[in-house]
Amino acid sequence: MWSFLSIKNSSESGLLGLLRNVMYTLLLVMALPWLVWRRLKRGRYQSGIKQKLCGYKATCPDDAGQEKRIWLHGVSVGEVQLLRPLLERWQAKCPTWKFAVSTTTDSGMELARKLYPTDVQLFYFPLDFTWAVARTLSSLEPALLVLGELELWPNLIDACRRRGVPVAVVNGRLSPRSFSRYRKFSWLTRGMFAKLYLVAAQSESNAQRFRECGAERTTIMTGALKFDNVAFDRHAPEIIKLRELVGIGAEQRVWVMGSTQIREELPAVRAFQKLQTDFPDLKLIIVPRHPERFDHVAGEIEGTGARLLRRTKLSAPVPHDAWDVLLVDTVGELKWWWGLAEIAIVGGSFGARGGQNMLEPAAYGANVAFGPNTTNFRDIVELLLSGDAAVRLESLDEVEPWVRAQLLDPEPGRQRGNRAQQLIASGQGALERTLDALNALLDQP
Repeated sequence: MWSFLSIKNSSESGLLGLLRNVMYTLLLVMALPWLVWRRLKRGRYQSGIKQKLCGYKATCPDDAGQEKRIWLHGVSVGEVQLLRPLLERWQAKCPTWKFAVSTTTDSGMELARKLYPTDVQLFYFPLDFTWAVARTLSSLEPALLVLGELELWPNLIDACRRRGVPVAVVNGRLSPRSFSRYRKFSWLTRGMFAKLYLVAAQSESNAQRFRECGAERTTIMTGALKFDNVAFDRHAPEIIKLRELVGIGAEQRVWVMGSTQIREELPAVRAFQKLQTDFPDLKLIIVPRHPERFDHVAGEIEGTGARLLRRTKLSAPVPHDAWDVLLVDTVGELKWWWGLAEIAIVGGSFGARGGQNMLEPAAYGANVAFGPNTTNFRDIVELLLSGDAAVRLESLDEVEPWVRAQLLDPEPGRQRGNRAQQLIASGQGALERTLDALNALLDQP
């Protein structure tokens, strides 16, 4: 009877996989003009097409059967950074294990090549076609698949289930908007959530959303890994190097506008120009979120008449009086630029994006503000605001008067920064809790 049920389930799974392949193909054909436009216009989707469509095949198959191999996936830059401390802690505890890291975006791959050691296999995440998933799993033979935050695909999860590969979500985050969509199509998605072996959620509200989507028995609250992935020391070598590179001394006052999206940079520059008359030692550092926008943002800033310095043009240190606005047109450095900030405004929060990570500037004790739309970081925002450790601005029109007030009277901002550091330090520990939960999966018979 069990043999019959196994064959029946396998047949049903195969039919579903075939139907999904057809659906994915139709969607890909429909989206092809848009993808081509994005590639030509913005330089996106340039690399990894073969691995995405056909799956990953290791160029040098090694001792796959001798030691455990862990496959970690981070969609883009944020998740790639998030997973690094987890991998490092695992490597320290289990030095003979093998690790592979996948990502979806070009910027994610660029950063992964900088962050991860050469013995970690790096590749592009396969699209959810059955053949691409099967080729990747056959090549890696992982003992465990770890997904950063949320990246669920039914064919991949079904294939892992058939091969006995546990799938875990770490730093699990399910926004109210995504939760509503999954609930709307629960007849399609509930089974996918139910097949997860572990969801290590970053907050109790996120954990409850995962449970209601179908992961009732496997969801636990471990806390946000981002709390363990921040730096507190403004005197770190990376920060000192950047400070010397752009000539910033103790007399300069630095405003960092980080993780910005479209239509957020230009208002910041104009606000800076109004402030510069009264505060000549003020410097503005802008760090856009997406690399394909770097040239466009540079053109906008130059159009204002501001003296622009681009990070990629820096081959040697420059004096602080050689520039007014610094455009950080590199990937993976924002974490350290925050360490220069007296005033930190987190972008992606004045439009529809839903905000970006505000923990990093808060951990340095910067005077942190963000816009009205922070749904992606709802729990962290509530923590900071309830502790009077950050400020919410209602629009970009409020940026200039708010920054002016902080420059005129910096002491309240310093006190907010101190409270932010204390809150973040008290929230650490999620990394060890998450690692314990993952190791428990690997210890199962």
